[in-house]
Amino acid sequence: MNSDDQLRALLEDAVADVRPRSGLDSIRSRTTGSSHRAWGWSAGAAVLATAATIAVVAVLGGLGGVSGTTDAGPGPAGSTAPTAESPTETVYFVGQTGAGPRLFPEMHRVSSTGAALDESLGAAVGGRADDPDYASSWPAGTTMQRAQLEHGVLSVDLGGPVVGRPAGTTRTQAALALQQLVYTAQDVARSRIPVTFLHDGRPTATLLGEPTVQPVAAGSADDVLAPVQVASPSDGSTVRSPFTVTGKAAAFEANVQWELMRGSAVAKRGFTTARECCTLAPYSFRVEAPPGEYTLVVHDEDASGGEGNPPAQDTKRVTVR
Repeated sequence: MNSDDQLRALLEDAVADVRPRSGLDSIRSRTTGSSHRAWGWSAGAAVLATAATIAVVAVLGGLGGVSGTTDAGPGPAGSTAPTAESPTETVYFVGQTGAGPRLFPEMHRVSSTGAALDESLGAAVGGRADDPDYASSWPAGTTMQRAQLEHGVLSVDLGGPVVGRPAGTTRTQAALALQQLVYTAQDVARSRIPVTFLHDGRPTATLLGEPTVQPVAAGSADDVLAPVQVASPSDGSTVRSPFTVTGKAAAFEANVQWELMRGSAVAKRGFTTARECCTLAPYSFRVEAPPGEYTLVVHDEDASGGEGNPPAQDTKRVTVR
């Protein structure tokens, strides 16, 4: 018997005992109307189709030499390294402003949504920022053990010499380091739940000398976040002219200014208006420039006439093609 005859015989055996008539009679006895009769015939057809499908699957799985079959089992697991298609999350780093150190957000790719908390907080603790102007306030030797949101508790478990305040670290710097992880954890978890901090898996009364007996809430954005931020383009980007710049700024009269620098020379300058005045609000503008390597500088206006803090700014290196 050749393979076609064997397939035909197996199919006949698979459906030989199927008796759709009795099933249809039973369905008809419980229903009335044309719509119910149509459903009953469909159900009977589905029984036959299912039986035939089972038979085909059995044949294809058992017959040797059938094209498209394999006994190799599942393929190798995919790489967990982030790719261009991987999800992105916001990670906060510390940078300098005219008013002192503040938090700057930066978008980072993670290998998967399930690993987003651990990977994002690990980047924050380790200071793995793309922009060289950003860093971490956590001392060397700090490790990210685990982060999770479970049963309404958002927790971050750290290891290393982080219980006491390191020499040379001010209280402001220590508090900002905690806020760096609070903002990152809450953004990734899509939750405003205060963060419960652990050390080596156990509750800790302090981290960097700051109290952590109670969960730590996010501080006011006006006090913690940088007043001028560039979200796009990211540092080191290659763009085509014209390109769009986006970000947030808390600027006097919502006035946001910018320069495109080529070395120490201003190649282009302009200004735009943020959506709101004096609080962090979105802005955007377009820049047209000839090919070359530039530094984009976005800043607010010094409304004090030089008597207050220097203007707040964020810079990005860009290559225009």
